[in-house]
Amino acid sequence: MEAIQAMIRRKGETAKTNNELRRKGWIPAVIYGSETPNLSIQVEGRVLDQALRQQTTNKPFTLVINGNKHTVMVYELQRHPVMGNILHADFKQINMNEKVHTSVPILMTGDPELGVATLVRHSVEVSCLPGDIPESFTVNVDGLQIGDVVLVKDVDIPATVDLALDEMEVVISVLPVKAKSDESIDAEQAAEAVSEDAKAQTEEAKKV
Repeated sequence: MEAIQAMIRRKGETAKTNNELRRKGWIPAVIYGSETPNLSIQVEGRVLDQALRQQTTNKPFTLVINGNKHTVMVYELQRHPVMGNILHADFKQINMNEKVHTSVPILMTGDPELGVATLVRHSVEVSCLPGDIPESFTVNVDGLQIGDVVLVKDVDIPATVDLALDEMEVVISVLPVKAKSDESIDAEQAAEAVSEDAKAQTEEAKKV
């Protein structure tokens, strides 16, 4: 990912001024870390959104503030509850030579032989160097049967990545296809009866 340019915000800004920033296409944000004093900054919304589309939020990238480069990770994003656009961002400065704790999403591929594969955990917590953070863990569920489970220990995890949870924890479970309720069955039968009655009336009309 290319470096993202940021500007330091003026002190004493209020919610009103933050809303004005957003209307102009900027996102209010903050950066902090052990080697960086807390700074209120602003980044161009379009650039940040495009950058986060190119990689997951758990990967490090470079933030440039007044010509100074900072290696950061997204610590928190606040999005609009309806529109989904970014309202505020928290960036944490990191050291590429020190391990970080983060979460990695789990993705499924394939189809079970019977049943429906369901994610019990959508992500797993890991600890590793920032450069070793996987974008995701992909699990193939082809051939699994009803009642089968995939445990954390079954996920293909690189040797450079340490798990931060019990390896016997279930991440995927194969469940039976949900049976139709009595109400839905009755509704389908009623709809079929109406359809058949309409067809019969049409055929009678053709005979007249």
